[in-house]
Amino acid sequence: MKKAGFRSGIAVCLAIALAAGLVAQPGAIRSIAETASGGTVTGSGVSGGAVDDGPASGGTISDGTVSGETTSGGTVSGGAISGGAISGGAVSGSSVALAAPVVKARGGSKRVRLSWKKVANADGYCIYSRPETSNTYTKTVTINDGAVKTYDKKSLTQNTTYYFRMTSFVKVNGVEEESDLSEIVSAKTAKVAKTSKKAKLYSGKSKFTSSPAYKTYKKMKNKMKYEKSFAIPGMVNTNVGGFACTKMVPQAICLVGSYLLISAYDHAGDDYSVVYVVSKSSKSYITTIILPSKAKVEGMAYDGTNIWISKGSNVACFPYSVVTEAVGSGKSYVALDSYTAVCPVGSTASYIGYYSDTLWVGSFAQSKSNMNGYAIADKTTKPTLQQKYIMEVPSKTQGITFDTDGAMVLTRSYRTKKAKSGYISQIRTYYPSYTAPDASGKILKNTAKAVTTMPPMVQGVAISYTFTYTLFSSSYYKSCKYPVDRVIALKTKKLL
Repeated sequence: MKKAGFRSGIAVCLAIALAAGLVAQPGAIRSIAETASGGTVTGSGVSGGAVDDGPASGGTISDGTVSGETTSGGTVSGGAISGGAISGGAVSGSSVALAAPVVKARGGSKRVRLSWKKVANADGYCIYSRPETSNTYTKTVTINDGAVKTYDKKSLTQNTTYYFRMTSFVKVNGVEEESDLSEIVSAKTAKVAKTSKKAKLYSGKSKFTSSPAYKTYKKMKNKMKYEKSFAIPGMVNTNVGGFACTKMVPQAICLVGSYLLISAYDHAGDDYSVVYVVSKSSKSYITTIILPSKAKVEGMAYDGTNIWISKGSNVACFPYSVVTEAVGSGKSYVALDSYTAVCPVGSTASYIGYYSDTLWVGSFAQSKSNMNGYAIADKTTKPTLQQKYIMEVPSKTQGITFDTDGAMVLTRSYRTKKAKSGYISQIRTYYPSYTAPDASGKILKNTAKAVTTMPPMVQGVAISYTFTYTLFSSSYYKSCKYPVDRVIALKTKKLL
């Protein structure tokens, strides 16, 4: 058909749909029913809080169908195309010089996630779908942001296969001109189990105390208290917003009020990173906070107002109230909509600690390196950081924490087994000279007062008075012969 006629037909169609209220107007920041990564969703309900059911940010997504559109080569009625294929009024034989998206589909609980690579020069994307019970595709959503690469279709029927096709489009004089259709993809919805509480490898005390790690690493055995140790949650399965993830890797641990927080990221890169919330007193898992990114979250610290986490070469924060709201919600998971602030730190933030109004941030390095100490301003509004101090730390530092008297406990680890070059796994304790920085702000860490050899891949560490909690990532790696699937509670006085 001629391009002018195509534009005219689409324009008339959109005008009718808008008048009828069939196409939602942009404006809402968040939708519970529909979620697009990098885009906002309109037309399905809005959440105005920081904690909700699924992450989303940026762009505009409008739900709706096109009514009564007739074009050369086919007729689209109500935005639906019969016969299990889309033709004519949609985009079959499109003259637009734009590639169709290459799409993947993943089933979750009453939802399906579509993901695709960004199409060059696209202004957005259209999604067409149908359930297994129908041969008719319906235009599900229009995404008015060419940078968006994922979309979650929610509120679907459980145990049902859904089929999807997509187009990319460019806007010419305000009219969408679509590419050819993508290949058909499908996914089946299915119930997703709650985040696991049980230990991944050793079901109880007798199994754990018979494990290679417990029997081999005598210093850990002599300094730990089993009854205060607990299974790392989510290692068997994590429910990430209605999708099952079995490849979470634990990274950091942090004491926050009445809770212990444990961060983890999806090794496969499919799901968002998470923070597991655990009761400090009972050591029982409570809920999961889904973060608005897939960053590795290697470090985490609490400054008394905000929780700071690693986000590549930045550190990001969210308020303590997010934790209490998540606990109080009674939900198995909640999603953090956005961070309060994201602050650059110049290099990868591999570990984070907080002591005496200073946020310490450093990068993992094969040789000794420096970590920087930052003063935090505007904690209760939009925090900012200003570098104030510097401190040298040993090679392969993975985590740091401080007790109330300023003792600095850090973990060092690299590799899954001793036979590999550069292997190390230990805890070290220092008493830095905080009150005597030189003119450049350098603080001496001084000589290590204690060194404790640990099983492979000790990561995060957090001091809570009598006990120091150590976190391991080894349970994920099959190559590790001495895996630890628990947060190990060590007696702090034996480390100092």
